[in-house]
Amino acid sequence: MSAVVKIAKKVIHDKLESQIKTAEAKLDTLKAQVATAKADFQVDTIKALLKRQQAIVQKLRELKKSRETGGARRKSTAKHRS
Repeated sequence: MSAVVKIAKKVIHDKLESQIKTAEAKLDTLKAQVATAKADFQVDTIKALLKRQQAIVQKLRELKKSRETGGARRKSTAKHRS
């Protein structure tokens, strides 16, 4: 094999190796972006669920309160009827 062919192969090899490393770096960047987006999505989902939970807890408190007040009214009405 001549020296020119060896040099040409080395140049091609180095160029391909460089392209592979560049592609791997881009892939790593994309993976990091996906991980960040996934984490952001999870945080947003958790916030939304917490908000819904708070609304449900508030509604439950309101229902309990209305039941307690309704029960007291019924007892009061029953006493007045007797």
